Parts: sequence; C-alpha cells; structure tokens
Amino acid sequence: MKYTKLGRTGLDCSRLGFGTWQIGGGRWKGMQGDEAVALLRHAADLGVNLFDAASVYGQYHGEVNELRSHSLELLGKAFGGGRRADVIICLKLGQLDEYSHRAIYHPRDMVRELHRALRELRMDHVDICLVHAPSLEEIRNGQALAVVQTLQAMGAARFVGYSFDAEPEHAKLALGQEVDVIMLQYNLLDEECEDAFSLAFERGIGTLVCGPFKRGYLSGRYDKLEDLPLDDDYWAWNLRYNRARVGSILARALELKLAAGGARSLRKRALRHILRHSGATVAVVGHRSAAEITENAQLVDDVLVRHWVNESAIA
Repeated sequence: MKYTKLGRTGLDCSRLGFGTWQIGGGRWKGMQGDEAVALLRHAADLGVNLFDAASVYGQYHGEVNELRSHSLELLGKAFGGGRRADVIICLKLGQLDEYSHRAIYHPRDMVRELHRALRELRMDHVDICLVHAPSLEEIRNGQALAVVQTLQAMGAARFVGYSFDAEPEHAKLALGQEVDVIMLQYNLLDEECEDAFSLAFERGIGTLVCGPFKRGYLSGRYDKLEDLPLDDDYWAWNLRYNRARVGSILARALELKLAAGGARSLRKRALRHILRHSGATVAVVGHRSAAEITENAQLVDDVLVRHWVNESAIA
C-alpha cells in the first residue's frame, strides 16, 4: 500500500480509502455484522487506513427510538479497541437521513450527533470531521464550519472541513476558508471539480475523493438495466424514480468499459483518473468483499508505480 500526506495535516493516508456507506445497509443491501467487521479488519491488514463514515450511514432506530448508525457501530467493533492507532476515521456530520438530504447544522444538534457517533465508534475523538453536504449558503455563512472548528478546539476532532458531491462552486468557496480537508465527488463521469485539485494542493488542503466508481456504475459489473441487483434498495429506488437517467449513465459507462478493454481495466482507469492529480490524496471506495479490497489495492499500486516510472522518465 502506498501512502501520502493529507495536505498540511501531517496524516499519512493510504491512497486507497474505505467508504462505509454500503456495508451499513440502509439504501444499500447491508452485510452481516461479523462479516462486515472482518472485512474492515482485512482492509486494515492490507494497509488501508482511511475509513470514511457518516452518522446517517446505515441509520436505524434503537430500542428507545434513538437514531443510530450501523456503519459507525461496525467501525467501533472493528477498531474501537486495540487497533485505534491503525486507522484514520473521517466522520461527516449534519445530514438527517439518506433519502431527502435534509440537514441541520445547529450547534446543539451537531454536538449531540458527534457525541453519539463517538459512543458508537468506541473512540474519544475522530481524526477528520466534515460538514456533510452543505448548501452554498451554508458554506458562505460559515456557521456549520464554526461548529466543527469548536469541536476541534475541544479535542473531539483533529482536523475539519467540508464534504460535498461534484459541485465546483461549493469546492471553490470551501477552499477559500480555514479548512484542513475537503471531500468531493470526482470520477470519469463527474469531472466538474477537476480545477479544485490544484487549488487545494497549492493551499495545503487535503482532498479525499469519493465515488471513484460512481456507486457501481464504473465498476464494469452492470451493462444494462437488467443487470442491476434489485434486491438492493439503492438500485430499486433509482429505477423506480430515475429509470431513464440510470439507463443513460449505464450506456455511458459501457462505452468507457469497451474503450478500456474490460471491467478490470475500467476500474484501473477510474482509479488512475483520480490519483493522477497531485492534490487527490485518497480515492475512497465503498467495498463489499475481501476480493474487491484486494483487487483495488493492487490496482492502486499498479497505477502509482506506473505514474512514478513515467514521472521519472520525464525527469
């Protein structure tokens, strides 16, 4: 596994990260608890040390109707004890649920949310705390960022910033503020934030890239609508409400797959498309099996070795 510094934070991050949305269940078909814990530990054994989560990943109601996160609980079982020093935990706060993308950034609610997350993680702090999916206005007024900066000052989070999708205006505005880290979506099909990488690099802001395979579209596993796993609520929901759009994206992904020469080559190209940028520190992938993690670790190594060889030849 290759590592690099996450901007000016000084954190040594694996170039491949682990996103925990899928394993938590919720909109995705989840995993059995022991299986998911073993998967997380297998990733760490391979050298993956950046794990991304949010309080709404695998969200459910507990015995007294309190909100809980299955993904955070899995991370707590995997690393909350003797392996805490092996991992870098990135936590996103503020969203209320996975479907509507509604959010509340009131200080009282975010503090309560963080304390609940720390209990589920079985940890006394997170390494990175990001404002989850803020609007342009919420970035502009800076109130949510001020909350996580306060949490940082209290020792509950080491570094702070924002997380958003493929939204270039959000990225530009966020990079002008006092942030340590940003997370954004960027891949072969969503390139809107490409200009953010050089700006983040210049300012020493660490950049985590989510959606390298665009939630499965760029995995090479689905060529047409009939290939999609309808027992997974994420796909079933999208086919119900966005069938034409899903079909259109699948068609574009198939073109890329054919041009790349197959599914594995497409996945390698997707990772190379991200990691070729100096400012793109970590490609955060949502893994579903040990085989996926092992392959992606190999692909990242192949991409970076080839990039190093090419750079050396140019020099």
